[in-house]
Amino acid sequence: MSPHPYLVAFRRYWYIVVVATLVGGLGGWGLSQIATPSYTATASLYFSLNFGGSANDLNQGATYTQSQMLSFAQLAESPLVLAPVIENLNLDLTPQQLADSVTVSTPQNTVVLDVAASHTDAREAALISNAIAASLSRNVELIAPKGATGASTVSVRVIQPAVVPTDQSSPNVRLNIIAGLLLGLIVGALIVVLREVLDTRVHSAGIATLLTGAPLLGSIERERKKTKGLVMVSDPLSNVAESYRQLRSNLAYVAIESETLGVVITSSIPGEGKSMIATNLALALSEGDQRVLLIDADLRRPTIASYTGLEGEVGLTTVLVGRARYEDVVQPWGSTGLHVLPSGAIPPNPSELLSSRVMSDLVTRLKARYDVVVIDTPPMTAVADAAILARLVDGALIVADRTRVHRPQLVQTTDSLAKSGVRVLGVVFNRVAPNKDHPLYYYQAEAKKEAPLPPRKSIFRRHVASQYSRTSSGAPDDHRPSEPTEA
Repeated sequence: MSPHPYLVAFRRYWYIVVVATLVGGLGGWGLSQIATPSYTATASLYFSLNFGGSANDLNQGATYTQSQMLSFAQLAESPLVLAPVIENLNLDLTPQQLADSVTVSTPQNTVVLDVAASHTDAREAALISNAIAASLSRNVELIAPKGATGASTVSVRVIQPAVVPTDQSSPNVRLNIIAGLLLGLIVGALIVVLREVLDTRVHSAGIATLLTGAPLLGSIERERKKTKGLVMVSDPLSNVAESYRQLRSNLAYVAIESETLGVVITSSIPGEGKSMIATNLALALSEGDQRVLLIDADLRRPTIASYTGLEGEVGLTTVLVGRARYEDVVQPWGSTGLHVLPSGAIPPNPSELLSSRVMSDLVTRLKARYDVVVIDTPPMTAVADAAILARLVDGALIVADRTRVHRPQLVQTTDSLAKSGVRVLGVVFNRVAPNKDHPLYYYQAEAKKEAPLPPRKSIFRRHVASQYSRTSSGAPDDHRPSEPTEA
């Protein structure tokens, strides 16, 4: 079962979430450092009634006082209470500005009122809080209803005066850091989700197989910059070369019912590396005792001749127009055992030539002569040449470059091949990020070689010479080797 695309995205872009979280935490810490420290001092007042002797009167008085606590709290922030405080302390503030720095609260079901004043100076905060408590006490007793004796029915006492605070109340560094971390985590997660939604490239082999419904036959690592040319020739002991050998083995399993193998290599868009993969795959196939032919059927942008360094002016198009036989234009490539049929001159009508009866007969004859025929074709979203040729062989391999192809393009390629009756043998996932944990077995073996071995032929001749010298010095004749033959 394939993992959810968003889970795959979080695994791939986890560093974005980590960086965003750290930036958020640092931002919270930085804001705490630049913010002006503030101190809060709190004074508590107790309200009660001055009349009533019975329990019923006391209960009614307490209920009345609790119902008036909200009014007393609003009175504490009114200019009637705050104006004397500003005058007594010589504050350069208006009553409204002072009210903004004061917080009045009443614990539920109590007759206690807390007056908290905030200021950048701890001592000033305590003075303001105590001054407001004193002013509130005087004004409540002045405006409260009077009893029979003319005394105020409400009594206010300061039960806890404000003291100079030793710790700042804001900014709360710990709270700001935690809030910054959470905000950064959310922002990082949103970035990953938006990237997954907006970036429709095929970033993983699992997505490629899910979109195409075909098996993954190979994953080709991104080649190092110092690697030049075909990796099967320039660096045959590398991990990338081994991935082509793995592709060769997997391809043999999917086409096991065929005595000979014919395969078309195509892609969705230009630049996905299909021609390079076709050439390296053909080289990997030719390492055995198979007769392998590589055909450049991309008659619009041929590249096989430039990769191999062979003559490309004559080739497939020359055969298709009847100017030469294929035996005359197929070129062996070095000592690899690989034969190459270049594209030839670029024709004005590539699709007509590739869909002709001459092309069909040519592929039939080539499959009868060679064990494996690898055909490089144009991308599917550009023209339908790959679908035309794939019907003549066992099927098609789709190259998907994780850095270039988008999901709709890959789906379109698969649908086009399916509608043409072409069997998709599998997907080759290209330019995969190198695995740093991959064991470099072949490099280690190469490094341990003390000196290159002499050619096989010279070793064989020295062996024969030593056997003859031993025979002439008294060695038994029945140990004499048979006449040497060239392998």
